[in-house]
Amino acid sequence: MDAPASAGAAAAFGVGMQVVVRLDRARYPDSLVEDPIGVITAPGELIGSALYAPVVGKEAIWVVHFEEPFYGLDGTGPHESAKVPQRCLEAAPES
Repeated sequence: MDAPASAGAAAAFGVGMQVVVRLDRARYPDSLVEDPIGVITAPGELIGSALYAPVVGKEAIWVVHFEEPFYGLDGTGPHESAKVPQRCLEAAPES
């Protein structure tokens, strides 16, 4: 019984997991803000993967509370938590 690869990847994330939020630097390529580290504290809702096309898949959203208040690439903040799409999350390295 082999599980689909995407099911295994989704199962890796969950409440209590420490994660790094990989910021999208497309609009702010010169920003020196580091990718914030936090802990998943709650599941968010599933969202569609396309705005103007038929939804072909769903993406998990997680509520992440940051270890330190986080200032966004655009200078907003400080943020203590955020709803983050799973595609922007990576398991934090063991310390």
